[in-house]
Amino acid sequence: MKTDTNRAIGRDPAFPALSDREIRCLQLVAEGMRSDEAASVLALSNNEVNQALIGAQEKLEASNLMHAVSLAMLIGMIDHADPYQPK
Repeated sequence: MKTDTNRAIGRDPAFPALSDREIRCLQLVAEGMRSDEAASVLALSNNEVNQALIGAQEKLEASNLMHAVSLAMLIGMIDHADPYQPK
């Protein structure tokens, strides 16, 4: 399955809305956490985090998790600013 770039950058808002849990899990993965670490931070089971990540990947029609993170960043669903970079 190939993602349409126009849709990915928000010119065609055809992506279904991600749940808060999916967004939080993607954000933590974007920050470099593994799913077990994200589960600990969010007080969820590892299975719940993995299901949220799979759900986000499917909704974004991403080919893998990193693709889902990239798409979520492109469409502004998750923050991609480096917290360690001086402003």
